[in-house]
Amino acid sequence: MKSLLVLTLIALLPLVASAQWVSEGSLSTTFESNVLRNYEPYRDRITEGALYFAHQWDFPAATGLLSYRLNSLIFNDLTDHNYNIHTLGINGEHKFADGGWLKGGLQAAKREDREAYNTFDYSEFEGFIDSRIPCKDNLTAVTGYTLRKRLYRVATELDNWEHLMYGGVTVAFSDGTTVSMLSEVGYKKYLLPVFSASGSGKSGGDAAEVGQWANTLRVSRPLLDNLGLMVYGRGRVNFGDQEVYFSGLSPRYFSENDLYDDRYGYESRECGGMLSCRLPHALVLRIGYDYADKSYLQMPLDLDGNVILSEGARHDTISGMWGRAEKRFSFSGKKRQLNLYGEYKWLRNSSNDPSYRYGASATSIGVAVIF
Repeated sequence: MKSLLVLTLIALLPLVASAQWVSEGSLSTTFESNVLRNYEPYRDRITEGALYFAHQWDFPAATGLLSYRLNSLIFNDLTDHNYNIHTLGINGEHKFADGGWLKGGLQAAKREDREAYNTFDYSEFEGFIDSRIPCKDNLTAVTGYTLRKRLYRVATELDNWEHLMYGGVTVAFSDGTTVSMLSEVGYKKYLLPVFSASGSGKSGGDAAEVGQWANTLRVSRPLLDNLGLMVYGRGRVNFGDQEVYFSGLSPRYFSENDLYDDRYGYESRECGGMLSCRLPHALVLRIGYDYADKSYLQMPLDLDGNVILSEGARHDTISGMWGRAEKRFSFSGKKRQLNLYGEYKWLRNSSNDPSYRYGASATSIGVAVIF
């Protein structure tokens, strides 16, 4: 990876292009009523900081970007849960005369946890390509592909290759309404022999393969001046070795449950919406609601770890509401920005597995500076 970045930089040096530095910093504090998202609520305060630095090259019809990002989460009480994520990337974008574009890039990331939770430590390598293709005046198509490899430092049985493909269209109408349809296929292959949903390993056999097909319909339209509405519906269906239901950790999610409950582990029907309002002085207000009905293959367990046979397979319904206010300031000739925001989230997960039956709320305040 380092050699590839060095060679790319050497190749760019002789070219005639303007270059500039782009940087951003953000800091937020979140007060969580159930920080671990489980049946035993534990209150904590989480501080999240992010630093982003990038060097950008602008060519007549293309842009190149070399970037580094550091994300750090610090728990006030549960300090053993603190972690950092380092991300290094190199991207390129070519813009077409009709408004379309083609993007591609490489990225490497590394997560570092405290020793007590180093099960979550991983290294990740990714390559991607995305495109936007205007077809007609009111029709635009998008498509893309991502190849990702994740290697865990401790939990090596979770090492995997992941393929992500998507395609969709957006139709814009004269009254400002837009309708988007997006289809996504994810496929993940583990590097070691299969293991079952109960967590037991197998000494032989092929490595597990899991997949999911997700389809989303989204409609956005203006209601009044500076007031807009967006609603969506989504369905997920799985294929492959569906008995494997734990396969990774979302880098921005506080709960440990995500290591055992990623999106390949359930099928779902989801819906939601958002109402947004733009007020004078660059003030933006948003409120939203999300709902998901999730079906699993594994059986629910009681709090002692025994199977609850009378309940059938595990089934969850999760609903959440949120509101956000954001204020933007521009300075230095609008080349720099200061964003202030406050956000409140509430969610409730109902489940026939008592370990996943919980409620939670979170209040956040944050600031971001682009310079």
